[in-house]
Amino acid sequence: MKKKSFFSPPVSKRTLMFLSIFLLLSPASGSAVSYSDRSDGSFYFSGNTIKVFLLNTPETPALLFTPESSYSLISNKESRNKHIAIMSPFLIFTAGFLAGFNPCLLAVMAFLASVTLAQKGGKKEMLKITLGFSIGIFTMYMFAGLSILSTVNFLPQIRSCFSEIAVLMTALLGLWHIYDAYWLRKHAKSTFKTPQPLKDFMSRMGEKNLLLLSFLAGGMFSLVKAPCVGAVYLSILSLLAMKTDIVRGIEYMGIYNLGLLLPVVLLGLALAFGLSPKKVTEFRERKRVGIRLTTGLILISLALLMHFRIL
Repeated sequence: MKKKSFFSPPVSKRTLMFLSIFLLLSPASGSAVSYSDRSDGSFYFSGNTIKVFLLNTPETPALLFTPESSYSLISNKESRNKHIAIMSPFLIFTAGFLAGFNPCLLAVMAFLASVTLAQKGGKKEMLKITLGFSIGIFTMYMFAGLSILSTVNFLPQIRSCFSEIAVLMTALLGLWHIYDAYWLRKHAKSTFKTPQPLKDFMSRMGEKNLLLLSFLAGGMFSLVKAPCVGAVYLSILSLLAMKTDIVRGIEYMGIYNLGLLLPVVLLGLALAFGLSPKKVTEFRERKRVGIRLTTGLILISLALLMHFRIL
């Protein structure tokens, strides 16, 4: 005959096992880890000492944290804010300012000035054209950037795909600029041609509603000459999509676009106050090969830096 135990357990063995496993996996157990004992692969509970040896470092599930992700799921906003703090508004403004010294922009401004002078326009007309053209470019670039950043923030799963596309497009545009520099030197003609409809539209700048016409010309220029002027902007948008939220992205886009338009405004003021469009054209002819080559090398460098996640 089996002896009866002195007392019967209040809970079954299965219940005790379930409670033990639950305590080991609960957040409370993780908070009791002693940092000094992690190096030897173990951790201790304070109170009742239970030593558990960890054979392997726990890996994060791939569904929650992918290798390409730059941010943790819990501290997403904090991590992004750290990246935002690193980005310098001054450098973004400088990138826009350097992008503003573009042969396409110089050519269009010289063309607008020559049309204005040919139609006996004066300082007031040239200032209106400069203002409308600049606002048109700024509006179109802000609209395009806001659309892209809104889409990427609304669909974060496409962020990596957009970054890869931006890298590829930046590299291709860089190669195109280098090829255009070669073509300019050999044939004295650019492969970045201004469509005839845009030329015809800008030739009507002497008509009424000068401010509105120049605004529309600036918007059209931003679209049809995007490969010529917008390559650097594309790389900036890729960085903003990866490192900022929508609010900060809009702020940085505005800073970049102001830097881009500063050379246009300065050139427009100079043309309004006596600078000859012919001198602008001659300067563009002398420097455009060097500008194209430099721009192409910068774009390829940006593509490489973005590809290897240095930026």
